[in-house]
Order: sequence, then structure tokens, then C-alpha cells
Amino acid sequence: MHIFKENQKFRQWWLIILMITIVIASALPLFSEISTNEVQLKSLIAPIISLLVFILIFILNLETKINSKGISAGFEPLPFFRRHYDWDEIQECYIRTYAPVSEYGGWGIRGFGRAKAYNVSGNIGIQIITKNNERFLIGTEKPDLAKRAIRKHFKKSKE
Repeated sequence: MHIFKENQKFRQWWLIILMITIVIASALPLFSEISTNEVQLKSLIAPIISLLVFILIFILNLETKINSKGISAGFEPLPFFRRHYDWDEIQECYIRTYAPVSEYGGWGIRGFGRAKAYNVSGNIGIQIITKNNERFLIGTEKPDLAKRAIRKHFKKSKE
């Protein structure tokens, strides 16, 4: 049974404007080639890649689950960006305010070494510290609900 489930998407207005601007800017050389009827295959590469990146960012979904087994987070539909921590692996788990840019370099799939983060927006997250001192932060827009779920299950796992 899931006690807590949250889905977040990249829908910041500034990110959408930035991505549309990049797609249009990468297609500008193509427009001049179309007007002269000299379209080359290499001119299609940049607009297609930027459009595919835009689509990927638009469909990405950070899914967080907290239940009796532990905490899971992943950027769906990417199978290689999924993490799960069983309660018995976790030494500390709490909600905290963080600085996305200075601590992790921004939003998305972030971090190096033992400190990593999955976040979409905002500056509040679920901080997980494992027994082997790995640090993982999951951004949340529902800190109160996440805190209740953590309290319920983390405390139970320690009894």
C-alpha cells in the first residue's frame, strides 16, 4: 500500500520558453535553405535533436513513492534513473529546505559522488542518508504529506 505518491513534471514557464527558443534558433539555418531549395541533411540534425530533447523534458515525470517497504524515486519513462531505498538501509530521513543551484547545480538528475538529487522545481526535499553515508535528495511539492509518511514508516522500521 502506498502511503505517499507524488508526480512532478517540468512545467516552468521560463523552461518552456527557453526550449522553444532553442528549437526555433536551431531551425533558422534550415529556413534559409528551404527558401533556396537547397536543403541538406546535416541542416536537419540540430533542429531534430533539440526538438527531441524538448519532448523528452516535457514528458519526464519525477515519481516519488513512500510506503512500508521504503522510498522510491525515478524519472519516468527512463528506467535507468530509478532509485529505491529500503527502510533498513536508511540511517536518517527528513524533509529539508535546500539550495538547488549552489548544492546540486540546478534541477533534474543532479549530483556527484555520494550526494545526489532528483528534483524538478522548488527548494524543499526529502533528504535520505544511508547507513553507508550516501546522500540522496528527492524534491517534493508536498512536504507535509511526505513528512507524515516518513514518520509513520521510518519510525516503525526502527522498532
